[in-house]
Parts: sequence; C-alpha cells; structure tokens
Amino acid sequence: MNLVIKPNKAQALNLKQQMQLLALPANKRVRILKTLGRYERAKTRKRIREQRTLDGKKFSPRADGKKTRMLKKMGRTLEPYVKNSNRLELKHKNVHTGRIAALQQNGGTERMSAARMARIHGKPDYKAPCTRSQAKALRNEGYKVKRGKGKGYRKASIREIMADLSQGKASLILGQLRNKTKNSSWQISVKARPHLGDTSIAVQQQLIKILAQVNQRTRG
Repeated sequence: MNLVIKPNKAQALNLKQQMQLLALPANKRVRILKTLGRYERAKTRKRIREQRTLDGKKFSPRADGKKTRMLKKMGRTLEPYVKNSNRLELKHKNVHTGRIAALQQNGGTERMSAARMARIHGKPDYKAPCTRSQAKALRNEGYKVKRGKGKGYRKASIREIMADLSQGKASLILGQLRNKTKNSSWQISVKARPHLGDTSIAVQQQLIKILAQVNQRTRG
C-alpha cells in the first residue's frame, strides 16, 4: 500500500488539516505516517487471521483442497516505511516474500519446477502416500485405471489415486503424462486473495484521528 499526502478533494481531511499536516516538521510527519502504517498493518493481520479479503469475503480455497490457513506468515514481515516524510509504504522486508504476497494479492500464474519445490517444501518422501495435490494434478491430466468389470479404462477419482499410489510413483506418472523431464518447469495458477490495502477515505479518517491526538498532546 502506498500513500502520498497531497491536498485533494477526495480526501477526508479539510484544508486546515491538510495544511497542518504539511506544515509539521519532517520528523513529526514521519512519526505520524509510521503510526498510520502500524494501524494499517494491524488491519491487514486481522484480515489474514480471519482469512478474509478487503471486501470481507472468505479467501479463495487452496487448489489442493487442504483446509490449512493461508498467508499466515505474510503479516509477520510487513513493515511501514516512510519516504521523503510524505509517502507511506507498507511492504515486506524480503523481496521474495514481497513477490509471493503480490501474487496472492492480485492472483496470476507462477512458474514452478521440481528443484524449486524441493527448496520450498524439502525433499519429498517418495514412499509416502500420494498427496491430494498430486492426485488432483493426475486427475486433471487424465490419469485412468482399469475398469472393475468389462474392458477398457476409466478416469480415476482423487480418492483412488491417493489410496493406490505413492508420492514417488505419482510424481513419475505425472511427469510422463505431462511429457516433461524431472527438471522441467510448469505454470501454476494462483487465485487472488486481496488482503493488503484500504480505501482512501478510511486512510484519511485515521489520519484525522492521529492528528487530533498530536494536537491534544501539544496542548497538554
């Protein structure tokens, strides 16, 4: 989220409040914007805890069907940064984390490879049962099993694939169906889960509250 303080008819601050903010020493403006940044960070963390988007809707579910919470580490590394004493940026310290957060925020596609999967999740246990995400990928690629009666094959269910295949076997078959080598890469689709940001009016209204607190301390 970026915020640039400029006199603007769309802002909730009246002209006197705008001029007061702009007339403050740079170090005080920095403190005010930092306070605003911490407030916006708290709102973002609350959305992540509740697994809700900016408009209050539930996050889009995981592609693999798992019910575990999403983005749970995204709020921890958010920090407010103030530039030139008039611009607030709420962003992640780590560039890589920032890229992941942006992908989750806006949705899109991401290129994945076996090597990158290993770095993120560690080396898989090839003898362990097939994961739901592997089973879903196999089903999407048209994986089939023999019919119980009669001749021919039918499309396997996710439950059947998970019960019958190990992670190693599933990975091998998936690679064959995709006609790709072990070290090849593929695209994965990520649904948008907008969790960072605020309306201009809400931001400016919070600034009014912070300015009022500053004025009260000054008079005190």
